[in-house]
Amino acid sequence: MLWADLVLVNATIETISSGRVQALAVRDGRIVAVGANAEIKKLAGPKTQIEDLQGKTVLPGFIDAHMHLVSVGLRESGYYLDLSQARSLSEVFDLVRARIKETEKDQWVLGRGWDESRWPERRYITKADLDKIAPEHPVVLVRVCGHILCANSRALQKIAVASRPGEFDEALGLLREETAWAFLEKLQPSPEQIRQAILAGVKLAHRLGVTAIHDIAKPEHIAAYTALHHAHQLTLRVRLNVEVQHLEHLIALGLRTGFGDDLLQLGAIKFFADGSIGARNAALFKPYRDSDGVGTLNYEQSELNRLVKRACEHGFQVMIHAIGDRAIEAALEALAKAGATPEHRHRIEHAELLHPEHIARMSELGVIASMQPNFLQWSGPGGLYETRLGPERDAQIDPHHTVLDAGVQLAFGSDGMPFGPLYGIHCAVNAPYVTQRVSVAEALRAYTLGAAYAGFEERSLGSLEPGKLADFIVLSEDPARAPNINEITIERTYLAGRCVFEYDNGV
Repeated sequence: MLWADLVLVNATIETISSGRVQALAVRDGRIVAVGANAEIKKLAGPKTQIEDLQGKTVLPGFIDAHMHLVSVGLRESGYYLDLSQARSLSEVFDLVRARIKETEKDQWVLGRGWDESRWPERRYITKADLDKIAPEHPVVLVRVCGHILCANSRALQKIAVASRPGEFDEALGLLREETAWAFLEKLQPSPEQIRQAILAGVKLAHRLGVTAIHDIAKPEHIAAYTALHHAHQLTLRVRLNVEVQHLEHLIALGLRTGFGDDLLQLGAIKFFADGSIGARNAALFKPYRDSDGVGTLNYEQSELNRLVKRACEHGFQVMIHAIGDRAIEAALEALAKAGATPEHRHRIEHAELLHPEHIARMSELGVIASMQPNFLQWSGPGGLYETRLGPERDAQIDPHHTVLDAGVQLAFGSDGMPFGPLYGIHCAVNAPYVTQRVSVAEALRAYTLGAAYAGFEERSLGSLEPGKLADFIVLSEDPARAPNINEITIERTYLAGRCVFEYDNGV
């Protein structure tokens, strides 16, 4: 008889697909059986590792369906100054001053994660602000959404800005969208810094119970991931989604969605239809409440149609970043023109300001709603979304419940804002408005089997069933019963039946 390598007993195992069981057996990195204690114990041999979990909850490993692991890892490793916890402009300035003290004159100071909606001042950082505190250092600070940055005079002297219309406010030092990204491209970390960032990001993923991600990856990131995989140092399942400017190169190489193995594979082609609500460049039909603008579409409809169709014709899944209602409509039009069907599993990323007709069309075309429940931190009375959009549109945003009711496939991710499924699940379950709220079971499914479906991997990932890869986590509490889901501790994380993280007093 072939004995199991690992057996878990006396657990509360949420399979996601078929209810709860007590025990689970693993052999050669895959689940061979789930069921009652007595049944599964029969698979334990002399060398089987048996773990008595004393009632602890076990879930499939979380799958983050929208991630920027290198950016998160660069903050974790200290390359970027982490501004995400700053609660005022003065706190941001204090962090920048501290970094300046340890940085040689004229060397770059780079930061990410500031969010003016959390500050009493409720305004963007400006070039004048940074010039006062950093006259001798080039400083670039990227907003939490990644769609706007502020650069001081020294930084703008060092790198010439070639801007698209409306994307560079020279007086304020604010760069938006593609102009901001082109600026950052000239400040790329070294290959070794990218490698270290991935390792730091993977370590954080394990602590958060994440065993797989759908990453947005640049060519230099793909090279680092590939090298780590070949060196057997990659302990996270990564689906690499690539921005559309690299489409022709991938076509020339004869690649398509799904190329790779169960640890590292090529995913979708990524489009940006618009920007973000925080940067006021998400494309809306009606003006923002706090400005006269309606945001910006990054493509003419005909061009978006052409590029989406080309990607589809060459075997690529398509994922379109679309936050505002005008961008969502443009994305759906392009997907329909390309002949989208449920088998293609095309995706709209974020899909925040959805109208009922958008949801109905997504259901018809089989388009997946790849949404970020942690974005609900900006919804509700007095929040950023109400400020930008007004209470009526705020109550319509991120309608997870409505999406599920319409039969649209829902996948959850974090976009790294912040990285952490339990935080996102807590937000989704306790959302400000009824249309946004889902049950704990629905949220768990979106962060496991729903995300696996979005990556064509539901046969191997996302639930705890015989034959599937043995990726699972042990939690300190049952999310279905915990009063504060975001305070649950991930005690252990397993990848292919091997423990890759064990909690040790918070270390």
